[in-house]
Amino acid sequence: MAITLDDIVKLSNQKKILILTGIVLLIFGAYYYFIYNSKKNDIDQLQSKLEVLQIDLKKKQAIAGNLERYKKEVARLNDDLKKALIKLPGKKEIPSLLSNISRLGKESGLEFLTFSPKPEVSKGFYAAIPIDIKVSGSFYEVAVFFDKVSRLSRIVNATFLKMTKAKSSGEGGILLNTSCVVTTFRFLEEEESGIDEAKKKTK
Repeated sequence: MAITLDDIVKLSNQKKILILTGIVLLIFGAYYYFIYNSKKNDIDQLQSKLEVLQIDLKKKQAIAGNLERYKKEVARLNDDLKKALIKLPGKKEIPSLLSNISRLGKESGLEFLTFSPKPEVSKGFYAAIPIDIKVSGSFYEVAVFFDKVSRLSRIVNATFLKMTKAKSSGEGGILLNTSCVVTTFRFLEEEESGIDEAKKKTK
Protein backbone atom coordinates (compact mmCIF):
# COMPACT_ATOMS: atom_id res chain seq x y z
CA MET A 1 0.00 0.00 0.00
CA ALA A 2 1.48 3.30 -1.08
CA ILE A 3 1.80 6.14 1.39
CA THR A 4 0.70 9.50 0.04
CA LEU A 5 1.58 12.99 1.18
CA ASP A 6 -1.94 13.34 2.64
CA ASP A 7 -1.33 10.28 4.79
CA ILE A 8 1.87 11.84 6.15
CA VAL A 9 0.09 15.15 6.79
CA LYS A 10 -2.58 13.33 8.85
CA LEU A 11 0.07 11.73 11.08
CA SER A 12 0.78 13.07 14.52
CA ASN A 13 3.66 15.48 15.00
CA GLN A 14 5.64 12.83 16.90
CA LYS A 15 5.42 10.39 13.99
CA LYS A 16 6.31 13.14 11.54
CA ILE A 17 9.44 13.93 13.58
CA LEU A 18 10.40 10.24 13.63
CA ILE A 19 9.97 9.94 9.87
CA LEU A 20 12.00 13.11 9.26
CA THR A 21 14.71 11.89 11.59
CA GLY A 22 14.84 8.57 9.74
CA ILE A 23 15.13 10.33 6.38
CA VAL A 24 17.95 12.55 7.69
CA LEU A 25 19.80 9.55 9.15
CA LEU A 26 19.38 7.68 5.87
CA ILE A 27 20.82 10.62 3.93
CA PHE A 28 23.77 10.96 6.32
CA GLY A 29 24.35 7.19 6.24
CA ALA A 30 24.41 7.17 2.46
CA TYR A 31 26.77 10.20 2.43
CA TYR A 32 29.13 8.59 4.94
CA TYR A 33 29.22 5.23 3.17
CA PHE A 34 29.37 6.35 -0.44
CA ILE A 35 31.22 9.67 -0.22
CA TYR A 36 32.89 10.45 3.11
CA ASN A 37 34.35 6.97 3.76
CA SER A 38 36.01 6.70 0.33
CA LYS A 39 37.31 10.26 0.57
CA LYS A 40 38.65 9.53 4.05
CA ASN A 41 40.71 6.64 2.68
CA ASP A 42 42.12 8.95 0.03
CA ILE A 43 42.88 11.58 2.68
CA ASP A 44 44.63 9.00 4.90
CA GLN A 45 46.79 7.84 1.98
CA LEU A 46 47.65 11.41 1.07
CA GLN A 47 48.48 12.16 4.71
CA SER A 48 50.87 9.18 4.82
CA LYS A 49 52.54 10.29 1.59
CA LEU A 50 52.83 13.81 2.95
CA GLU A 51 54.55 12.58 6.11
CA VAL A 52 57.05 10.55 4.05
CA LEU A 53 57.74 13.53 1.80
CA GLN A 54 58.21 15.81 4.81
CA ILE A 55 60.76 13.39 6.33
CA ASP A 56 62.57 13.13 2.99
CA LEU A 57 62.53 16.92 2.64
CA LYS A 58 64.07 17.36 6.10
CA LYS A 59 66.84 14.88 5.22
CA LYS A 60 67.61 16.71 1.98
CA GLN A 61 67.53 20.07 3.75
CA ALA A 62 70.01 18.74 6.33
CA ILE A 63 72.30 17.48 3.55
CA ALA A 64 72.02 20.77 1.67
CA GLY A 65 72.80 22.68 4.86
CA ASN A 66 75.97 20.65 5.39
CA LEU A 67 76.98 20.49 1.73
CA GLU A 68 79.69 23.14 2.02
CA ARG A 69 81.12 21.44 5.10
CA TYR A 70 81.18 18.10 3.25
CA LYS A 71 82.89 19.71 0.26
CA LYS A 72 85.56 21.22 2.51
CA GLU A 73 86.05 17.88 4.25
CA VAL A 74 86.44 16.07 0.91
CA ALA A 75 88.93 18.70 -0.26
CA ARG A 76 90.92 18.33 2.97
CA LEU A 77 90.97 14.53 2.62
CA ASN A 78 92.16 14.85 -0.98
CA ASP A 79 94.98 17.15 0.15
CA ASP A 80 95.94 14.69 2.89
CA LEU A 81 95.95 11.87 0.33
CA LYS A 82 98.19 13.84 -2.03
CA LYS A 83 100.62 14.56 0.81
CA ALA A 84 100.63 10.90 1.80
CA LEU A 85 101.26 9.79 -1.78
CA ILE A 86 104.23 12.16 -1.98
CA LYS A 87 105.78 10.29 0.93
CA LEU A 88 104.89 6.94 -0.67
CA PRO A 89 106.64 6.74 -4.04
CA GLY A 90 105.35 4.64 -6.88
CA LYS A 91 107.03 1.50 -8.17
CA LYS A 92 108.95 3.37 -10.88
CA GLU A 93 110.48 5.75 -8.33
CA ILE A 94 111.96 3.06 -6.06
CA PRO A 95 115.23 2.53 -8.01
CA SER A 96 115.86 6.28 -7.94
CA LEU A 97 115.13 6.42 -4.21
CA LEU A 98 117.53 3.55 -3.50
CA SER A 99 120.19 5.28 -5.57
CA ASN A 100 119.66 8.46 -3.52
CA ILE A 101 120.14 6.54 -0.26
CA SER A 102 123.36 5.03 -1.58
CA ARG A 103 124.56 8.42 -2.81
CA LEU A 104 123.87 10.04 0.56
CA GLY A 105 125.98 7.38 2.25
CA LYS A 106 128.92 7.97 -0.05
CA GLU A 107 128.56 11.76 0.30
CA SER A 108 128.75 11.29 4.07
CA GLY A 109 132.09 9.49 3.68
CA LEU A 110 130.83 5.95 4.23
CA GLU A 111 131.97 2.84 2.43
CA PHE A 112 129.16 0.46 1.59
CA LEU A 113 129.99 -3.13 2.43
CA THR A 114 126.44 -4.39 1.87
CA PHE A 115 123.45 -2.85 0.12
CA SER A 116 120.91 -5.61 -0.39
CA PRO A 117 117.20 -4.85 -1.04
CA LYS A 118 114.91 -7.62 0.23
CA PRO A 119 111.52 -8.70 -1.18
CA GLU A 120 108.86 -6.14 -0.47
CA VAL A 121 106.12 -6.88 2.05
CA SER A 122 102.54 -5.87 1.25
CA LYS A 123 100.76 -3.85 3.95
CA GLY A 124 97.41 -3.28 2.25
CA PHE A 125 97.55 -0.08 0.18
CA TYR A 126 101.35 0.19 0.50
CA ALA A 127 104.38 -2.10 0.50
CA ALA A 128 107.43 -2.06 2.77
CA ILE A 129 110.80 -2.47 1.04
CA PRO A 130 113.53 -3.50 3.52
CA ILE A 131 117.19 -3.08 2.61
CA ASP A 132 120.05 -4.72 4.49
CA ILE A 133 122.83 -2.15 4.77
CA LYS A 134 126.32 -2.45 6.18
CA VAL A 135 128.69 0.49 5.99
CA SER A 136 132.13 1.34 7.26
CA GLY A 137 132.97 4.78 8.59
CA SER A 138 133.33 6.94 11.65
CA PHE A 139 130.54 7.54 14.12
CA TYR A 140 130.24 11.10 12.85
CA GLU A 141 129.91 9.95 9.22
CA VAL A 142 127.23 7.44 10.20
CA ALA A 143 125.31 10.14 12.09
CA VAL A 144 125.53 12.51 9.12
CA PHE A 145 124.23 9.78 6.81
CA PHE A 146 121.18 9.00 8.98
CA ASP A 147 120.48 12.71 9.35
CA LYS A 148 120.42 13.13 5.56
CA VAL A 149 118.20 10.09 5.14
CA SER A 150 115.74 11.48 7.70
CA ARG A 151 115.45 14.65 5.62
CA LEU A 152 114.31 12.82 2.48
CA SER A 153 110.79 13.68 1.33
CA ARG A 154 110.02 9.95 1.28
CA ILE A 155 109.44 7.85 4.37
CA VAL A 156 112.59 5.92 5.26
CA ASN A 157 113.03 4.12 8.58
CA ALA A 158 116.22 2.59 10.01
CA THR A 159 115.90 -0.34 12.43
CA PHE A 160 118.06 -3.09 13.93
CA LEU A 161 121.02 -0.73 14.16
CA LYS A 162 124.26 -2.43 15.23
CA MET A 163 127.75 -0.94 15.47
CA THR A 164 131.01 -2.81 15.90
CA LYS A 165 134.56 -1.53 15.96
CA ALA A 166 136.31 -2.23 12.68
CA LYS A 167 139.79 -0.75 12.94
CA SER A 168 141.62 2.47 13.63
CA SER A 169 141.99 4.87 10.75
CA GLY A 170 145.38 6.25 9.75
CA GLU A 171 144.53 9.58 11.39
CA GLY A 172 143.90 8.00 14.79
CA GLY A 173 140.12 7.84 14.36
CA ILE A 174 138.04 4.75 14.94
CA LEU A 175 136.18 3.15 12.06
CA LEU A 176 132.92 1.38 12.78
CA ASN A 177 131.07 -1.29 10.89
CA THR A 178 127.42 -0.27 11.08
CA SER A 179 124.65 -2.61 10.00
CA CYS A 180 120.92 -1.91 9.93
CA VAL A 181 117.74 -2.48 8.02
CA VAL A 182 116.63 0.60 6.13
CA THR A 183 112.97 0.34 5.15
CA THR A 184 111.27 2.51 2.60
CA PHE A 185 107.70 2.26 1.38
CA ARG A 186 105.84 2.51 -1.87
CA PHE A 187 102.21 3.03 -2.84
CA LEU A 188 100.47 -0.02 -4.31
CA GLU A 189 98.36 0.49 -7.40
CA GLU A 190 94.77 -0.80 -7.24
CA GLU A 191 95.53 -3.85 -9.38
CA GLU A 192 98.48 -4.75 -7.14
CA SER A 193 96.54 -4.43 -3.88
CA GLY A 194 93.69 -6.39 -5.48
CA ILE A 195 96.06 -9.23 -6.30
CA ASP A 196 97.36 -9.26 -2.74
CA GLU A 197 93.82 -9.45 -1.34
CA ALA A 198 93.03 -12.34 -3.69
CA LYS A 199 96.14 -14.17 -2.52
CA LYS A 200 95.13 -13.74 1.11
CA LYS A 201 91.64 -15.15 0.43
CA THR A 202 93.01 -18.24 -1.33
CA LYS A 203 95.30 -19.07 1.59
